[in-house]
Amino acid sequence: MRVSLLVLLLVVAINVNAQYEKGNWYLSGNSVVDTDDQTTVAGADFTSASRSGYFLLDRLLVGGSVLDPAAFVRYYQPLKPQGKLSAFAELNVTLDFGGFRNRVSYQPAIGLEYRFSPDILLSATLQQTFSETLFRATSLQFGINTIIGRGGLEPGQNLLNKGSIFIDPNIGQIELSNITPSRGGIKGLGFGLHFGGGLMLSDRISLDGSISLNRFRADYRETSVPANLVINNDAAADLGLRYFVTARGKFRPYAGAGVSSIYRYQEVEYEPQSSQPDFTENDLDVAPYLKLGTLFFLSEKIALDAGLEYNFIDVANSRTYNNRLGLGIGMKIFLEK
Repeated sequence: MRVSLLVLLLVVAINVNAQYEKGNWYLSGNSVVDTDDQTTVAGADFTSASRSGYFLLDRLLVGGSVLDPAAFVRYYQPLKPQGKLSAFAELNVTLDFGGFRNRVSYQPAIGLEYRFSPDILLSATLQQTFSETLFRATSLQFGINTIIGRGGLEPGQNLLNKGSIFIDPNIGQIELSNITPSRGGIKGLGFGLHFGGGLMLSDRISLDGSISLNRFRADYRETSVPANLVINNDAAADLGLRYFVTARGKFRPYAGAGVSSIYRYQEVEYEPQSSQPDFTENDLDVAPYLKLGTLFFLSEKIALDAGLEYNFIDVANSRTYNNRLGLGIGMKIFLEK
């Protein structure tokens, strides 16, 4: 009886923590290579930490960002033996270029992850950033992640059909920053929120859309910058259709078209002794776009989405866009009907 009970408990424990087993793969967030602001790829200025890795040992995850020079190590601890909630601690190291982040940054983090389904996880991460250039930032990040088992990839052919719903894994982040250059300092507070997804209108046609909201406020204190306060607000949205060339297989090439828009509002307040007057500026751009790409199904519900987008914005007259071409690599998570 005792042996049977022990075996049962072991089986339960393995099932509960199967997501964090040695040999599994972990994918998180979207990664973007973008020549400038392409709303259907990057969603205005929205970015989220992308974490992709491999479990070297049970609960021990190592990996990095898909396209950025970064590496991390993370350790999980389930909060209850049979619960769906786990805590984790992480150390991320990134190499940044330009501005204040032009050297190595160290980012310790703690977080919680909730098992929404056997292969989909919801996470919240509290992260602190330390840079050699005296940059300090605290961010709270939200995301949707997925686990791919070590047994291999599934065909993934069952959910790309009429009525299926898919979502982007990005949700958003809140960031508090403190930049301390040689003289004075800068305090910043910002957030980014992103909601995107789509609906399969038929087995080969999908309706896609997204909306992104961003706000950043920077307070300058005794710096060489004459401004006291800078506030930037962005809102981006897009809506379009995609046609999938094939109806079967892991690779699903597509061609898409739609309309994207972005609105930006900036407010600047200068120091009293400055000769420059305070000002506000806003700009709205709406333009059609074309997109070519492919889905690659990693499992029945999870697909990588790689696409090249061309935006027909009037670059000469636009204050919002500087370039027309964007490349994005992200994920799509399909929900069961």
